[in-house]
Amino acid sequence: MNNLLIFILSFYFCLISVLAYGNFFERFFLEKKNVKDNINIYTGFYGLMFLTLISLITSYFIQHNYYHNVILHGLGFVYFFSSNFKKNKKFYKHIFYITIFCFLVLFISKTHDDFSYYHLPFTKFLTEHNIIFGMGHLNLGYNFLSSLFFLNSTFYLPLIELYSFHFSIIFFLIFFNYFLLKNIFSFKTHEFFKYFYFLTFIFFNLSFNRLAEFGMDKSGQLLIVILIIKLFEIIITTEEKKKLDQIILLLPLFGLCISIKTYFLSYILLSFSIVLLNGKILKNLNYIIFSKSFFFFLLILLSIFSHHFISTGCIISPLPYLCFEDNFKWARSINDVKELSIWLEQWSKAGAGPDFRVDDVSNYIKNFNWVLNWYEKYFLVKFLDQIGILFLSIIFIFLFFKKFIKSNNKIFFKKEFFIFYFILIIIFYIWFTHHPTLRYGGYSIFYLLVAFPFSIILYKLRNKNDYLKKFKFLIIFIILIVNLKNFNRINNEIERSDIYSFKNFPYFSIDKKEFTKKEYETGLTIHTAFPCWATPSPCGSISNFNNLRVYKEKGYNFIQRKK
Repeated sequence: MNNLLIFILSFYFCLISVLAYGNFFERFFLEKKNVKDNINIYTGFYGLMFLTLISLITSYFIQHNYYHNVILHGLGFVYFFSSNFKKNKKFYKHIFYITIFCFLVLFISKTHDDFSYYHLPFTKFLTEHNIIFGMGHLNLGYNFLSSLFFLNSTFYLPLIELYSFHFSIIFFLIFFNYFLLKNIFSFKTHEFFKYFYFLTFIFFNLSFNRLAEFGMDKSGQLLIVILIIKLFEIIITTEEKKKLDQIILLLPLFGLCISIKTYFLSYILLSFSIVLLNGKILKNLNYIIFSKSFFFFLLILLSIFSHHFISTGCIISPLPYLCFEDNFKWARSINDVKELSIWLEQWSKAGAGPDFRVDDVSNYIKNFNWVLNWYEKYFLVKFLDQIGILFLSIIFIFLFFKKFIKSNNKIFFKKEFFIFYFILIIIFYIWFTHHPTLRYGGYSIFYLLVAFPFSIILYKLRNKNDYLKKFKFLIIFIILIVNLKNFNRINNEIERSDIYSFKNFPYFSIDKKEFTKKEYETGLTIHTAFPCWATPSPCGSISNFNNLRVYKEKGYNFIQRKK
């Protein structure tokens, strides 16, 4: 019972801090006139972005230990109660209701498959050390940095310790649902977009209701979906004089998406082509570039890319043409980076798995030689599940909207509609030809590509008199389904007999690993285990300490692989 109380209090303490930092960011770094028209719909995400940025910067100098984190979140907690939070009482009440809806999702025993391999070890490293150059030599996973590692490390607090490292994931889910519900029931939202947001709520809550499956990918996909829809809504429906100000509000959150996973770069660049096609916005491009929002967009990108560089010697890992082996002796070998890049493409194209590898990899990943094998081993196994969930959601909604309404609304004849869908097709093509797995951006682009036309059909089938009542009924129904599924999951995890049995409720399971270690002359001790789990840091999966050289310059440790 004590653990449960600590867990719940720690969760709400961190949530209050996140909301406080979001409110602080809106109040001091954004134009008040811009925030006023979108009150609170971005607050939670701004809080996550701002805390992420703080953690990325402070990790250059100090570890995210108890002192750092108690001060960081203590300040947020104090600001929350000293900033006249009662003015936003309705907003906080709605957030609290959504936490109740999502509460069972928070209790997990089995973590993501990559959690023990590099998510937990790298996050734990951030709580015990400031930056170390060349961490990518210790573990392949350390070459794929996500800003969520840095954000999670700030939730390392007394009593709960590392068992709060998944709080950020549920925060994304809570703020995602608030954003959707706020837009669905807002009188300012065009009816077409109400249906788009409503379908988004159903699909992602049915599909993304197991926190253990989120990893570092799904949180970003939740955010990118609503940002792309919102960007499109602004371009289509917002009056010209407010359009630019509304777009500017999205910039820091686009930066957050890219910092979570760099494959979102294709989404961002292509999405902004919609903006550039608007002549009036293009003429005022300087207004965007010199805005505070754009500054934070650039700052968070510079921060995460600097950490890519610190860990691997690459601006973006594992892109060989952005690596600098020749200039920095601690950087990863270009050949190693190329092999890693090929391996990722091979894996994402179903050319490798736990128990198989294809022959002639270079030929397999070329052109579309991989498609048939991908179809058999990935599409039929994993992809069909998501297709089924989406189409069941659409069919289910159709049962409630039978009357077809003839509409001459000009919204469907704007060129931006066709441009938007064409851009979605381009994004899909980039995803399919480079990394065709759902976790690497597939959920978001697949959903947007399919949901867009079906949202138009739902809009046409609407009943103008009572569709909002039907929305409310279906939302309650989805909430019941999600909670019943998670209640059943928790029961099953309690009854498990493996290491993931829920013996330490409400804390997730951690396997204690045997490890070896070596202390270097600089005072740095490197540990090795596979997987590392919660082994003292830094920990890697290296097999031979003799291949490593550790040296110190200007107070920082550098790890170099001997040639």
